Amino acid sequence: MQSVAVPMNVLEFAEPILIWLALIFFLKSGRSKRFPAMTTYLGVRAASAGILEIILNLDRFTRISETLQYSVYFYTYWTFYTVSAVAIFFVIREVFCHVTEPVPGIRRFGLLAFNWVALISGFISVSSVLPLKGVGAGLMSIGFQVMRCVSILELCLLAFLALFIHSLGRSYRSTAFGIALGFGLQAGMELILSLFAAPSTGLNVSVNLALQSVITIVLGSWIAYFVLPEPQTEREAITLPVSSPLIRWNEIATALGHSTPHVAVGQSGATFLQDVEQVVDKVLTKNSISVSS
Repeated sequence: MQSVAVPMNVLEFAEPILIWLALIFFLKSGRSKRFPAMTTYLGVRAASAGILEIILNLDRFTRISETLQYSVYFYTYWTFYTVSAVAIFFVIREVFCHVTEPVPGIRRFGLLAFNWVALISGFISVSSVLPLKGVGAGLMSIGFQVMRCVSILELCLLAFLALFIHSLGRSYRSTAFGIALGFGLQAGMELILSLFAAPSTGLNVSVNLALQSVITIVLGSWIAYFVLPEPQTEREAITLPVSSPLIRWNEIATALGHSTPHVAVGQSGATFLQDVEQVVDKVLTKNSISVSS
C-alpha cells in the first residue's frame, strides 16, 4: 500500500500542472482557432483543478466544518465532471468535422449519428436519475451516464481515424489525431480497468494508480503534439484524389437522405384516338396532294 501511495501522490500532484501546460501550449500554438471546443475542455479541466485544490485547503484559510467542506467538494467535483463530459462530446464532434471536410456527405451522416447519441444519452441520464433520492446521487448518476456514452464515441472516433486517417488526407502527426488518440486511450483504459474493479481496497488502489498513469501519459502526449510543429499540409484544405474510395462513399452518402427528383408528366388535352385521327388525316391530305399533281 505504501509503495503505491507515493507514486499516486506524485501523479495526482503532476496532473493539474500538466493540464495547465497543455492549455498554455495549445493556446500558444494557435490551434485553438481550429479547435475551440478543445480549448473549452482544457479550460474547464484547468479551472476545476484549481478550484478543487482551493476547496481541499479551505480549512487552512477559514473555519469550516469537515462535513461542509466535503459537501462543497463533492458537488463541485461532479459538476465539473459532467461539464467535462459534455465538453468532450463537442471536442469529438469538432475533430470529426475537421477530418471529414473533404467528404461532406460522410460528415453529414456522422453528425446525424452524433446528434442521436446526444439525444439518447440525455434520455438515459434523465431516466437513471428518476429512481434516485437526493441531489447528490442524481448528479453522480448523470455524470457517470454521460461520460459512459461519451467514452464509446471516443473509442469509435479513434478507430475511425486509425483506419481512414491517410485516406482522408491527414497523418498521425495531425493535431486532430493526437486529440482523438488521447481521449481514446483514456476511454479504453477506463473500460478495461472497470472490469477489474472490486470491493478489495488493494485492487482499487492499483486500478486508480493505473488510470492516473494513463491520464499523465495522455496529458504528456498532448503537450508533445502541441509543442512540436505541425506539418504545413495539416493546416491546409485537403482535396482527395478522384481515385480515392472515399469519394464514391461520399457520393453515396450525399445521395442518401435526399428524395429522388420527380418528373411531372402533364396530361395531354387530346386522347389517344384523337392523336391517331390526326396522323391519318395528315397522311390522307399528303396523298391527295400527290394524286392531284
